[in-house]
Amino acid sequence: MEYRNFYKTILSWSAAFAVLFHLASCASTKSLSNQGLSDRMIYSIDSVCMLQLNNAQFPGLAIAVVQGEKNIWSKGYGYSNIENKTPVDPREDLFRVGSVSKTITAAALARLTDRNQIHLDAPINTYYKECPVDKQNLTLRQLGGHLTGIRHYKGIEFLSNIHYTNVIDPLEVFIHDTLLFEPGTDFNYTTYGWTLISAVMEKAMKKPFLEIINEEIRDPLQINDLKADQKDSTGFQRVTFYEYRNGMMIISPTVDNSNKWAGGGFLCSAEDLGKFGYAVAKPGLMKEKSLDMFTQSQTTSSGEQTNYGIGFRVGKDDDGRLWYGHGGGSAGGTTMLLIYPKQELAIVTLVNLSSAEMDDLAWKIGKIVMKNEK
Repeated sequence: MEYRNFYKTILSWSAAFAVLFHLASCASTKSLSNQGLSDRMIYSIDSVCMLQLNNAQFPGLAIAVVQGEKNIWSKGYGYSNIENKTPVDPREDLFRVGSVSKTITAAALARLTDRNQIHLDAPINTYYKECPVDKQNLTLRQLGGHLTGIRHYKGIEFLSNIHYTNVIDPLEVFIHDTLLFEPGTDFNYTTYGWTLISAVMEKAMKKPFLEIINEEIRDPLQINDLKADQKDSTGFQRVTFYEYRNGMMIISPTVDNSNKWAGGGFLCSAEDLGKFGYAVAKPGLMKEKSLDMFTQSQTTSSGEQTNYGIGFRVGKDDDGRLWYGHGGGSAGGTTMLLIYPKQELAIVTLVNLSSAEMDDLAWKIGKIVMKNEK
């Protein structure tokens, strides 16, 4: 019996190493030049990434790790397109970042508040005059913290195929619906609240929302891979988007995310999203006062912590380290942007699969990088 168990153990380890070898062979070799991660760290990160790729059966995975201006590393695993066996390129391949879009929009909003061009606590009808009466007194702070009672998706709205050319028209999907509760009294996560934020920003600045994002985020950081995702965005080097259905991996249904650019509609590469993450790990892109404000948990009117600031989730890891960032889920995409401000560390994980099981992959990578931290 003992011999049989030992033999089974040897077989299982052999199978595991075979899987690792296979995944390593299909991993993209297009990595950024490493300027700080040790070979041992890279080996450890490779190991956890390849195991997760196999265990969760991802089509492809892109990773970026940024710590300090001279410590950048990224790598692709698996395929951006399974049918053509095209390796993931973390520099060029654009993934859907889902709700990480909220963090991008929040950073742009913070820059506008830094210049007093928009005010977080002013009633939104200060800027958006056409807002329905029951929503006129909502504030951007409440909207950004999911404290307004605006609903989230219902039915098949998540898979919208309607093309919008502006951020005002999509409001008609939800703007006349009754609020779920009195603003400020409860927390209800809603991407539509961020669609309304984009409309307010557009009205306040008197320019298209996407132009604001380009001027406040894309251009200052030189992250040209940050793009709005639309049904006809085939001119970009997008990955192929997949999902599991009835136990089979299939190409995800075609969607048009122009109804939710601000809260869930951007594309980005791992490398450029890592640059953005590092930019909001410390004051600079956002002034210190705004960065602190946007990354601190808000509270309901009864004093309950929401663990959500303005476009940023906030928390502590198993070792008590403060983090903020956001996860994202989209049609054919699962994303995490994890930021450790004290360590000035940003970690990006991008998968071209709906509802991918990430098993805290970003936190595992963070633990490897910070292992020798005192």
